[in-house]
Formats: sequence, C-alpha cells, structure tokens
Amino acid sequence: MCLFHTLFNRKVGILSFLICLALFFLYACTNSEDFANPLDPENLRTSGAPDGLTLYAGDKQVRVTWNDIGQEGIQAYRIYRRSTGGTDTAFELIGSVDTPANEFIDTQNLENDRLDTSGQLLAYEYRITYVDVNGVETPDPTHPPLESDEPRRIWKTALATPSVPPPVPVVTVGDPTDLTIKLFWEGYEPSDDFSVFRIYAALDNEDGKSLQFTVIAEPKRDQFFYFDHDFEVDGTRKVYRIAAVDIFGAEAFATINAATPNVPPAPPKNVRVRYLPRSLFNTKYDAVISWTPNLEPDLAGYQLYTEDASGNYLPRPAPGKKDRTWTIPGEDPILVGQDLKFRRYWITAFDNTPGPDGQRDESTKQLAQSQ
Repeated sequence: MCLFHTLFNRKVGILSFLICLALFFLYACTNSEDFANPLDPENLRTSGAPDGLTLYAGDKQVRVTWNDIGQEGIQAYRIYRRSTGGTDTAFELIGSVDTPANEFIDTQNLENDRLDTSGQLLAYEYRITYVDVNGVETPDPTHPPLESDEPRRIWKTALATPSVPPPVPVVTVGDPTDLTIKLFWEGYEPSDDFSVFRIYAALDNEDGKSLQFTVIAEPKRDQFFYFDHDFEVDGTRKVYRIAAVDIFGAEAFATINAATPNVPPAPPKNVRVRYLPRSLFNTKYDAVISWTPNLEPDLAGYQLYTEDASGNYLPRPAPGKKDRTWTIPGEDPILVGQDLKFRRYWITAFDNTPGPDGQRDESTKQLAQSQ
C-alpha cells in the first residue's frame, strides 16, 4: 500500500509539473510585448506610436489618419514628415492636433508626381507621436527607435505621393428607406488613371468635435451607388465622404450629410389566420394569427386589428417583437347582412421611434389570409 501511494504521488507530481509548464508557455506566448499596450514605448510592434497609420494622397496634399482609441491621458498627436529620395533627410514636425482626433491634412509645400533622376515616383514619409497630459512625447523624436538598434522594434512610417486625383463625384441621397441611406453618383465619368471609389463614414456628433471617419466600402469603377444599412435606429446622422481614387492612391471626395429617415418598419409577411370553433353549441371561435417575424433591429412590436361591421379598424392585442404567432380566444363572429362571418384580422409592425406626428410609427396594415 505504501508503494502504491508513492507511485501515485509521483505520477500526480509529474502531471502537475507538466500542466504548470504548459500554462507557463501559454502565458508567455499570449502575453508577449508584441500584444501589450500599443502606446507603451517598449512595445516591440509599435514603439508606442499610435496604431493604424494610414495615408491618403490628394492634389498637393496628404491626409494622415490613425486609430484614436480614446485613451485617457492623451492630450495631442504630433505629425512628422520627410521627403524620400534625399540623403537621410530628417523628419520635421509639420503639425499637431488635440484629442479627440484621428486625422490631419498636410498641405505644406507638397508637390505632385515628384520623380527621381530615373523617373521613379518619389514619396513623402510620415510618422506620428502622442503627447500625454504631462507633456511627455511618445515615441521620443530626439531618440527615435531604430530598426538597427532592435531588429523587432521600429517606429512605423507610411509613404504617400500626391497627385492630381480624378474628378470629384456629384453625390445625391436616394428616396427614404427604413434604416438605410442610399447614395448615388450617377453619370460619373472616370479618368484614365481611375482605380476605385472609396466610401468613408463618421457619426455626425453635431458638437464641433473632430469626426472619426472610417472606410466602409470600396466600390469598383462601374458602381455608381452605395447603400448603407449599418443602422440601429431612425434618425441616426452620418457624414459621408465619397472619394474617387486613382492608381497612385490620390483621391478627391465629396462630403454629404444624411440621416436615416423616420419611417416605420416593413409590414409582416406571410400573415395567416386559423379559425378554430370552440363548440358545436355556440358560435365562438379562437383566432390564431401567425406571421414571418420582422428583422429590423429597431422593431418594438406588433399591433393586431379587427374590422367591425361598419369597416372600422379596432385595435386588439399587441404582440411583442419576438412573437410570431398569437391566439385571440373566444371571438364572436360579426353579422354581415343576415349571415354570421368570421372577423378579418390585420397586423402592423412598429419601431421604437415615434413618427413625425409623435404617435407610434406603424407599418401599413397587412390582412391575414385564412388557412
């Protein structure tokens, strides 16, 4: 028995050791500096520079963008630039923007389509830093991290070459559709060096603060429209930039404001009603109404109606947004002429935003078909 316990304890000890060793390597792999705080100066992937540096060239200008994650303690971003093709030209500070912001437009002494002696396009190279509330700048531009100092540590840069972009699209907003904004630029004639359209969008904060634009689509040269369905509620306002982009990456864009219209959801589909008589000894029945549920994210519920003998609509129960069937028990038929007939039933869908008149915003009534 003592020998058994000795062997058992040894096996448990070895097993525990192997589990601890596996957990150690898992922790080491998933908690490396490559995946640490991107704003940490010691981060091997970013050197502390704001992430997502992306450039968009234009006519004698470059739009510099980055990821603004809303980190507390950041006071401003600074943008640095140098020209490629020279002899180790130093980066120079060209601008600064206070937070919150994720964009800077550089128009300072930029030239279009610069070429070197061999005819190759030259570019402008950009870097960005952030300044905290104590005035400390990261990365430190006076002692920048260099790839030669640490093979895996580098202050990332991006290149852009200004160029004359394609013509600016003329954009219009389409007819109102629930939780959708339709943008059209019909009749656009792409230039010879045209590449793609690029659609940017930002929520319209209406408070004067910097808008946070992101790319949401890149339609091809033969698509002159874009439908934005990314909405949860009526009345959401967005600002769009519809850019025409050439093969050099230079873009020219039109800016347009639009809001999702305050319109009701679509009426439910496949509405059916079954009439279930309760007894042979009276005329009462149960009405079982079913429908295909709506998919609108702002759906609040449904409203059932019946029609009286004079054709007036009478509100009945209001099923919830997750319901797809409803039973109204103990209904009485109505007298039409000298005959008793089952009532007719309608259903509407309504959303969580009042209509322009302040009342509940219902869809058109959909008649339930008898099964």
